[in-house]
Amino acid sequence: MKVDKNTYSDIKKDMLTIINYHRIDKKTLSDYDLNNIWFHVYMNRTYDLGNKNVIKTRSGRRLLSKIEKFELYPCGTNDTTIYTVWKKLLKELNCL
Repeated sequence: MKVDKNTYSDIKKDMLTIINYHRIDKKTLSDYDLNNIWFHVYMNRTYDLGNKNVIKTRSGRRLLSKIEKFELYPCGTNDTTIYTVWKKLLKELNCL
C-alpha cells in the first residue's frame, strides 16, 4: 500500500467522522461507498465554510477543519491505488 501509517490513520479518522455523522451502518459499506465518503472528506477539508457541501455542527462550526493543500490522492495514490486503502479500511470496519 502506498499510504503510510500516519496518513492511513488520518484517512480512517476522517472517514469515520463522516460515517458516524451520517449514522451509516459500517457493515453495509462497499469500496465504492468509501470512495464517495472520501470525496466528502475532501470537500469538507478544502471548501470554504459557506459552501453547502461543508458539514457544520449545530453550533455552526465545521465538522472537519479546513486544511490547506489537502490531497484527494495522498502519498502518490491515484484512482486505482486508492482502492487498496478502501479495501483495508473495509476489512477493519466490518470487524468493529
